[in-house]
Amino acid sequence: MKLLEKYKIDLIVSSREGYRQSILSLLEANARARLLDLGSGEGKLTQLMADHIGTTTVTGTDLQSKVVDTGFVSVDLNEEFPWPSESFDVVVASHIIEHLPNTDRFAKEIRRVLTPNGYAVIATPNLASWHNVAYLALGKQPETTAVSDEMYSWIDVPGHRRVFTATELQKFLTYHGFRIEKLIGSTYYPLPAFAAKLACQIDWRHASMLTVKVRKDVTYLV
Repeated sequence: MKLLEKYKIDLIVSSREGYRQSILSLLEANARARLLDLGSGEGKLTQLMADHIGTTTVTGTDLQSKVVDTGFVSVDLNEEFPWPSESFDVVVASHIIEHLPNTDRFAKEIRRVLTPNGYAVIATPNLASWHNVAYLALGKQPETTAVSDEMYSWIDVPGHRRVFTATELQKFLTYHGFRIEKLIGSTYYPLPAFAAKLACQIDWRHASMLTVKVRKDVTYLV
């Protein structure tokens, strides 16, 4: 039992590292870029992203402890963002979109605050991952979806409200005025990291996590 618990913890750790590396791989070096990190948590990933891009112009939301010494603010991401249009060159949303009921406003606001040549990187769990498919085949609720904040408050508050497949995520972002540049799958439960990396390359549509890079489509009519 202890070995199983350790294996599950190792999978969670490798999963987080997998999608973080996916995000970093999609960022472009640009010392003048203005970076917005939506749902920045403690700011550790924010710092990694800023270092990777080479910028010190960083804004984050929902910061719990200041790791990056710059403007971090508390923002309700279901509402209109408190920044002017075309304020940022890069917007990153790592595992936040699945917690929001108003994903349409969220996507519109990301597009609004991006510069004309700006891009966004969005990471989220994959509804069509094989371990979710297995859950459904057994008549069980996938762990990536929640029916109540009270029943499973120890897992996530708020819980996952909108969970995407790779196909639907791309359709959703295209609908809201973005061009898809690249989509990466990471983690492949229950495979260990070395096997998961290969599996994601072969079959990214059923990976556990999805990370997509999109560019603002200037031809889109709002």
